[in-house]
Amino acid sequence: MMNQTEAILLQAIRGSLWKSDIAFPEDTDWDAVLEEAEKQAVLSIACTVAPKDVQRRWSNKTAGLTAHYIRILHAEKRMTELLKKNGIPTVILKGTAAAVYFPVPSLRTMGDIDLIVPPERFEQAKELFIQEQYDVKEDPTYLRHVELEKDGISFELHRFFHDDGVDVNVDPYINDGMRRAETGIVDGVAFPMLPRLENGLVLLAHIAHHLYGEIGIRQIIDWMMFVNRELDDAFWESSFMEAARGAGLDTLACVATKMCQMYLGLPKRIHWCENADTGLCETLMDNILSAGNFGSKRGSGRKIGMVTTQFRRKGTLRYLQQAGMRNWSAYRRHKWLKPFAWFYQICRYGRQGIRAKRGLMLKNDIERGIQREELLRQLNIEKKR
Repeated sequence: MMNQTEAILLQAIRGSLWKSDIAFPEDTDWDAVLEEAEKQAVLSIACTVAPKDVQRRWSNKTAGLTAHYIRILHAEKRMTELLKKNGIPTVILKGTAAAVYFPVPSLRTMGDIDLIVPPERFEQAKELFIQEQYDVKEDPTYLRHVELEKDGISFELHRFFHDDGVDVNVDPYINDGMRRAETGIVDGVAFPMLPRLENGLVLLAHIAHHLYGEIGIRQIIDWMMFVNRELDDAFWESSFMEAARGAGLDTLACVATKMCQMYLGLPKRIHWCENADTGLCETLMDNILSAGNFGSKRGSGRKIGMVTTQFRRKGTLRYLQQAGMRNWSAYRRHKWLKPFAWFYQICRYGRQGIRAKRGLMLKNDIERGIQREELLRQLNIEKKR
């Protein structure tokens, strides 16, 4: 299903991460390939194998990504040292805890900083950051995390990792792993991270989480580099398989890993995934390529498919009520409006649909939601009802 630009992007990722010699077609439109890479949040990776003149044209953007990476390291160090000084345990989720597995950590595109503290220490940590002049954006109906910002860097301080809209829950593993936190180091900067089993489960659960919405290649590469570094056949058989099965993630682990071997160059020395369904691997890759990082390729209508999935999972009225409470600013000021939150959300979707023009787009998005629901079912990360 993939077009030539997407196929060349996958070749470029293989060439960059595994240092393999790949002959690219002479008529390759490298600007188109790197535009695709940018949508998938893998620009720095793909650009390393582009012709030198192309690299120069894109140097401002890749330099900006590197500068952001450096700022993330320093901001993260400041946050974790503040928590440590005040006796609050923490670990980094994703971000540098994924980049640590990359051959060149700075190639991993950074977004915000995710860190988690024990639930009973969450309020203390939040108040500590407020005292340190971090700007806090908090939704009282959303307990998973609060958003922080300082000096242009965004953070998510997590109470727990599990999202109410996702049936996969690895928080018991995270809470246990925090007590055995290890020190990771990227480019000379140390940070607290989960032990390898728990860290791998987080990277895998992150894929599952975004399959309920939109997922891009970046999340897949995070998992692939972890597998390459840590998850050999012995580790899978001895402990990871059982933990992944306990979290409902074992099928996804096998399919995502075999898909990485098929398309992204993951070495075939890893055998524990070899029985994964090839057709399901192809479907998963098609889903990833059609979406882009956080659905960047699907524009303003991209959330409808995710909404459809949530309707089928939670029940329409319950989902509308929860979404309305989360999105309606008037409700946050006037709690007596709560019984009408579901109606507000219906009107909100109606306005979005009108702005989007889009009878056809709405139809396509709903169809994608149904297709995604089937993909989730085949990956066994669908809630058993």
